[in-house]
Amino acid sequence: MTLTEYKKEITEIFRENTRRGFADWRQCGYLCRDLTGFLEKSAVELTGVGRYKDLFEVTLRAFVKWSGTDKDDSNGETYDFFATEDGIWDRLYEKEPPELDHASMFDGFMCIMDGSLVDYMEDHLLDYVTDRFVEPELLERKLAWLEAKIGAILEKEKEKGKDLFWSDVPLYRNRVIRVYADQKRPIEAIREYAKDLDDRSSREILGGIELEYGNREEALAIYRELAAKEARMVWGRHPYNVKLKELYKEHGLREEYEAQLERLLRLDTGDPGLLEEYRSEVPPEDWESERDRLFDSFPAEDERVLQWYASEGCYDRLMNGVEACGYAFLKCYAKLLEGRYPSRCLSILTNTACEDMASANTRAGYQHVARVLRWMRKFPGGKEEAARLAGEFRAAYPRRPAMIEELEGF
Repeated sequence: MTLTEYKKEITEIFRENTRRGFADWRQCGYLCRDLTGFLEKSAVELTGVGRYKDLFEVTLRAFVKWSGTDKDDSNGETYDFFATEDGIWDRLYEKEPPELDHASMFDGFMCIMDGSLVDYMEDHLLDYVTDRFVEPELLERKLAWLEAKIGAILEKEKEKGKDLFWSDVPLYRNRVIRVYADQKRPIEAIREYAKDLDDRSSREILGGIELEYGNREEALAIYRELAAKEARMVWGRHPYNVKLKELYKEHGLREEYEAQLERLLRLDTGDPGLLEEYRSEVPPEDWESERDRLFDSFPAEDERVLQWYASEGCYDRLMNGVEACGYAFLKCYAKLLEGRYPSRCLSILTNTACEDMASANTRAGYQHVARVLRWMRKFPGGKEEAARLAGEFRAAYPRRPAMIEELEGF
């Protein structure tokens, strides 16, 4: 196949998997499957005959078409597409000896980053370029492109007014910081450029650069700052705190590492990897007492710690926690608790049936209560208790025919 025929095949794949230029969620899955499969097949065919430049052109064509196609990629198809493109580009970039020189690849990327790509596609491509192409000439060209981009954004903001909440300028300045580091500029110059960039991404980039320059204390100070801000988040994981822990361990700061691990056990409670790491730091003969000390520090209603109780076989703690957290967690841990604590499980279900019936006003609500009653019948005395509750509900709500119908048989 000629290069033109490969490009036509890409166009045909998009034609077959779109309707009036749009790919819905189902079509997008097929589009991603067909396109990534074609790209991998093309990579095998073209590298097999030494047509590396043509392969690169094919991937760029696919990238531009993906960017220009309106689609529902809510199942993550764009990330799958990125992974395929990046994999092929890496094979071309890392090949020794190079069959396609880095300058040619750089030119190709710059050619399509002309403002026509949709924003998240350009961001991905720019991240790819920023992390590679570290030859001095290419770094200079990369820097010139970034500075021109920043200048254009600032000019536009000057003409039309700056968005009150958002500006793209810091995103591009972050990449300038990376280029400065790749150019081995003095760390003082990099700090000066970054001093007014206080978002988390900028600080993280600078922290990584400080490490590259061998400035351990400066890097740790940045990650402590990031970790402290992140610790205010009640839910979600805390990657900066994890990074700080790893830095302490990597640099032999034992006391700081142990304190940070203890801190993370309370921030990312329930993470099985953290508990295993904590176990590895405790002598086996001391584990049970140390584990109990840790578990005693959590309130019964902290649902995050239930996973640890289950993994450690602490079933009394697990049952106490489920009683405090409610029905949804009994569903999660029923297999571990039903046979060990039947009367306590039955009590949770009884309370749930009463509470949920009080607020039920639709057939779906009554069906849910009926499911709870059916579950109750698995336990000793549960059939009688379910029948008693059903009778009370019928007596209390005689004008609810849908409820009476759903409770037949109890």
